[in-house]
Amino acid sequence: MVDLNESKKLLVVRNELINCATKHPLFLNVKKTNGHIVFGRGSDEAKVLFIGEAPGFTENTIGKPFVGRSGKLLEEWVKEVGLTQSDYAIMNVVPIIPLSEENKIRPPTPQEINYFLPQTMKMVNTINPSVIVLLGKSAARAFGKENMRVGESVLHEGKKMFFIYHPAYYLRNGKKGFEDLTNLKKIISENKNSKQTSLNNFKTNQNE
Repeated sequence: MVDLNESKKLLVVRNELINCATKHPLFLNVKKTNGHIVFGRGSDEAKVLFIGEAPGFTENTIGKPFVGRSGKLLEEWVKEVGLTQSDYAIMNVVPIIPLSEENKIRPPTPQEINYFLPQTMKMVNTINPSVIVLLGKSAARAFGKENMRVGESVLHEGKKMFFIYHPAYYLRNGKKGFEDLTNLKKIISENKNSKQTSLNNFKTNQNE
């Protein structure tokens, strides 16, 4: 297992992402908080790719996605569905912390998601997972899947895509979310021995 940040096959994508991020207005948030552009973490050979929306304060400080309270719950989900450390990776559709005028965390805008979409797709294509788990509406929107229901899965370009609320939603409501993972457990079990399909022609469905 090679971590995403140290992966040679992801080096070009990572450099492109950093270059694009430094040119976006959101980068001012990184500079004023002495934070980081957040690339991803986990295995570059991941069978399951979890995709969230954007870094929070803890992620901005540390430079890795899902390392705060939401990250701890996500790690519980990982164990619940039977994944090992080499089985999965985590990324966001926006690599920079989005802040309101009051310096509070806000959801990324559709425009911000679309700006980073080429790099998002290159990361997905390069990692080439069998299963993509969309964590919340912002992640789903990037793939044209904002109408998916919690616990629903769809087959898209040879990949299983599964939707669940962002871990932060469950934390706000005092829940763990395990009840919504039933279908994901089944999908992962079915895909453990299946051959991964290339994502070279993967499309987002945004214009369909």
